[in-house]
Amino acid sequence: MPCRAGITTKPEERRREWEREEPTIRNWQLSGPFSSREAAQEWEDEQPCIKQGGGNEPDARGVQWWGYRFDYSD
Repeated sequence: MPCRAGITTKPEERRREWEREEPTIRNWQLSGPFSSREAAQEWEDEQPCIKQGGGNEPDARGVQWWGYRFDYSD
């Protein structure tokens, strides 16, 4: 079963977006919060999944970053 990983500052909103795009989502997992975008990006880089290359949200002071990963069916 393939998996995807990414980073976000809005994990619940991101999950809803993925559930619309990939209705076969299983095992949604969050990691974090991370203190910086760089720390979240390091976590994402370590995941053995398809990377999203997203994380385009603003990196404002005090923002918490989260890593997410999930499995899905082809």
